[in-house]
Amino acid sequence: MKLSVLQENLNQALSTVSRFVSQKTQLPVLANILFSTEKGRLHLSATNLEVGISLSVGAKIEKEGSITLPAKELTEYVSYLSPGKTDISLDKKQKVKITSPQAETVFAGLDAKDFPQIPKMDKGKSFSLPTKLLSTTVPQIAYAVATDDTRPVLTGIYWHFFDTKLRMVATDGYRLSLKDLTLKTPVSLGKKDQLTFLIPGKTLQEITKLAGSEEEIKIGLTKDENQVVFQLSDVVLASRLIDGNFPDYERILPSGHKTSILVDKEELIQNLRLTSVFARESANVVKVKIRKDSLELTANSPQVGQNITRVSAKVEGPSLDIAFNYRFLLDFLNVCRSDVLEIKLSDSLAPGVFADSKDPSFVHIIMPVRLQD
Repeated sequence: MKLSVLQENLNQALSTVSRFVSQKTQLPVLANILFSTEKGRLHLSATNLEVGISLSVGAKIEKEGSITLPAKELTEYVSYLSPGKTDISLDKKQKVKITSPQAETVFAGLDAKDFPQIPKMDKGKSFSLPTKLLSTTVPQIAYAVATDDTRPVLTGIYWHFFDTKLRMVATDGYRLSLKDLTLKTPVSLGKKDQLTFLIPGKTLQEITKLAGSEEEIKIGLTKDENQVVFQLSDVVLASRLIDGNFPDYERILPSGHKTSILVDKEELIQNLRLTSVFARESANVVKVKIRKDSLELTANSPQVGQNITRVSAKVEGPSLDIAFNYRFLLDFLNVCRSDVLEIKLSDSLAPGVFADSKDPSFVHIIMPVRLQD
């Protein structure tokens, strides 16, 4: 292998690919990045056996070849090089020489044959989505994904296809985000029944970062249907699907409400932040007293003190006392695009429905905290 590549391009590629290198492994090759060449392109690949990536950059290829190199040291080293032409060559002893105007370095590599292959998409089980659709949807729901592995199914975002609609759902057991996307054509992927699969939330967050300004993203399953593959012009990202039964989210969705509230989003955010100073010392709990024309937010910490703030609101229905984790409220408010927030409640123990009036296809539900008598 012998090639030349711009330091700027190589540095950016290594910074991206190195995020997917295995941090804890008994296989030394998984701590490496695979360098391979094909048709005038340099491909960089990494995997932790859960998620794998292959990214290509333009390069002048004099001789084809492949090798794996230590990710951490190589990424750091290349980041210190000056911009400009960087030459890379591989000898018969698996040694790689990196030559730049300021330095000449040799890295010890491992045989590329030992590196796991990045899974490939089955073209018969694929479809395309507008990148903008995915990049706006994932942030709306990914924060509701569970962050621990106690229940693996809750660490994923559920995809449910029917007709020309794709529904994405995420829940950690305390809150739930749901978003409906309209598709131009139905997606079946060769299946006659309704199609569902569960993609790790972290994978979807990564692909939205990588998509950038591309117009479309191709998505498909592997032949064995155990993995999902995302394909961009210069990037392929493959991830294991989560195995298990996602909760029956439709059963959680409230069918009605007694109290409806309209409140200014920014005013509510400001008052929640004030209250959070005290709520952080009391399990993040904020008590909300809903009255005729206002919301009264209260947080009490024996060690710090007590805080009460009032937010003007338009309330229809009976008064109600309820409590929420303030962090859950702020997470939703941070992705809500409307200036006015709509909240629908039934009683102090029933899930609250939070709606974005600018996006009726997006629904968020938060479970209340049981108040002590």
